[in-house]
Amino acid sequence: MGSKKKKTTIGYKYFFSIQSGLGRGPINELVAITADDKTVFAGQANEVTVSKSIYIDKPNLFGGTNVGGEGGIKGIFEIAMGDADQEPTSRVKNLLGGVVPGFRGMVTTFFDGLISAYSASPKPWKYRVRRTTQGWSNNEVWYPEKCIIMLYDDTSTIHEKDNGINSNLRTIHAMNPAHILIECATNNDWGRGLQLYEDIDLDSFKTAADILYNEKFGLCFRYNRQDGLDTFVQQVLDHIGAVQYADLTTGKIKLKLIRDNYKTEDLPLFNYDNGILVVQDDDSSASDNVPNEIAVKWHNPVTNEDSEARAQNLGAIQAVGLISSSIEYKALPTFELATRVAQRELESGIAGLIRLTIQFDRRGEILTPADCFRVSLPDRDIKDMVMRVGSINEHEDGMIEITAIQDVFGLADTVYNSGNQSGTGIVQDATPKPIENYMLFESPYFAMRQLSNHDVDNESGYMILVSAQPTSQSINYLLQTATEGVDFTIRGTGDFTPSAVLISKRQLSKVDTQLNVIFNKNMTDVSIGSAAIIGNEIVRIDAFDELNGTITIARGCADTLPQTHSKDSFIWFFDSLFETDGIEYLKGEVVYVQQLTQTNAGTLSANKAPIRALKFNARAARPYPPANLQINGVITETIILKEQETIVLTWLHRNKEIQQDNLIAYNEGNIDKPETVEYHIEYYLASELKKTAVTNENSHELEINETERFDEIRLYAYDTKSELESLQQYKLQIKD
Repeated sequence: MGSKKKKTTIGYKYFFSIQSGLGRGPINELVAITADDKTVFAGQANEVTVSKSIYIDKPNLFGGTNVGGEGGIKGIFEIAMGDADQEPTSRVKNLLGGVVPGFRGMVTTFFDGLISAYSASPKPWKYRVRRTTQGWSNNEVWYPEKCIIMLYDDTSTIHEKDNGINSNLRTIHAMNPAHILIECATNNDWGRGLQLYEDIDLDSFKTAADILYNEKFGLCFRYNRQDGLDTFVQQVLDHIGAVQYADLTTGKIKLKLIRDNYKTEDLPLFNYDNGILVVQDDDSSASDNVPNEIAVKWHNPVTNEDSEARAQNLGAIQAVGLISSSIEYKALPTFELATRVAQRELESGIAGLIRLTIQFDRRGEILTPADCFRVSLPDRDIKDMVMRVGSINEHEDGMIEITAIQDVFGLADTVYNSGNQSGTGIVQDATPKPIENYMLFESPYFAMRQLSNHDVDNESGYMILVSAQPTSQSINYLLQTATEGVDFTIRGTGDFTPSAVLISKRQLSKVDTQLNVIFNKNMTDVSIGSAAIIGNEIVRIDAFDELNGTITIARGCADTLPQTHSKDSFIWFFDSLFETDGIEYLKGEVVYVQQLTQTNAGTLSANKAPIRALKFNARAARPYPPANLQINGVITETIILKEQETIVLTWLHRNKEIQQDNLIAYNEGNIDKPETVEYHIEYYLASELKKTAVTNENSHELEINETERFDEIRLYAYDTKSELESLQQYKLQIKD
């Protein structure tokens, strides 16, 4: 007889019925649940916005019952959003027994099913929820259209194949900080219980809400009441750079953002004849170790991970070494926002800012916290300086004492008297200024080798940026770029490119090779044979003399033709000395560029930096134009028609794949033409194309008979494989 083999128990599966409380409700949405950094549940947008049940079927989430596995999650999950009329479900009643409350005003969950295998210790669950417009007192959301600030994280790694769920996980419903502060003031359950219209200066909060919304300055705060409400409010204010205070005139709470939002000439001016009684130095914040690097610690709600964003004053680092400081702003939900705040904190701590304690008579009562005002203090050689109010103390005798700091946004408008100092007494302005002289262009073929292993048939390219110092105090700049619909991202630090300015009594002709210039930067890094660019013409540097201010160039190199240039044009020595964001852009894409100048005084604010745009046009994929076009052996741009005279156009072949990074001038030799390139000669009358001739040779006899009339000839190279024409073309005028 046979016998049945006995089963061997190697472990157990564990089933729980468990209720959990997440916090105060109601909330707007349950987004996702994770356990052991694995996704238990993730929903589409608005999938879980009301109390409901969800079936979770992931029995192998932790490895299942295989060797080394710890089972998974499988069962019924319920969430109660914390509504005012919430009732317990039958499953919760069965679990708890007896009279079961509805747990109204509290977000609770219930799970019944498989929780693990082999291990009796379940993995801790983490919930990602959204709460912005739910839970307001009396269900009345103040200024609802600006309450939610939508942000998006398209860089974090998310292992989710469903596009809808993936998009929802990457979307961040940040809350407008002005609304957070309104709730702190008015919420009857956990806030101060103030009256919205009677106790709050709503105009100031609305103004701040609009600014924060436009800045995309949303926060993701978890207030667990371990700290007092005052501490929480101050944390919000510190995040956004603001003050909140009771207006002594109205008695209402007022919100004021610290921003560059004033005109210096509109600020009140105080002096010893107009309100100021006594001025003393305030050394309470003085320090010889002012940080030149700020690291902001922020929290990514998409990955539930802490991270850092850094801002540096490179000039100060080079001068005194690295002095780093770290600040926690855990409610900042994106790297871009954390970077902006780091830059703000760096600028606000600039070394050398003047701090004063000023005693005013009653004329100083017009000043409120964070107000900006001007002072004129001849005894300190200060003619006109913008200060910002820190603290205000009113003495019993009516005197008003204000601690104030020189406002970083008003540095450029500070004027000093010469005083008793020798010389002119002028203090060199180190305020970062916008970069005015620059050139932004698409990478030509010969430069692609420096940028990537580029496919010659690829129609993509890179941006090239060159620029000159706006002032002698400018050290370098932060380069940030963006594309349509995407926020600016800092790509790195850029250096200024060696350059020179043409000086001549006339414009530069197409054949001039000897230039008189003023050099803007030393030429240490510029070598003979390297590339430079004037306007849209690439030239080769054959010689230069810094002492005498002369340059010898070879004209019309690479994919360009000789052009005329104004007498004050810039020449940029860009070969290997340019900046780029390192991103490959496709034909038709537009990149937007900002340069944030850096000096010892700080970094230029993004709102003061011009935004420049470059549209990509497959430059590197285009054929080189024909070179050294001549008409009957003469270089000219005008064709004179004469009776019985044959007119022949001749030119030199060019081949980018043979030339590679060799810069060959327009008049230097003939090079074998690519097989796929042909030449198009177009005949025009009044800007209308009349006929086209095509040839593979390097000459063409004009086809004009007595019955035809044309006033312009155009010549360019055309690649039959890529169907692209050369970047530049010849235009010849026809005259009788």
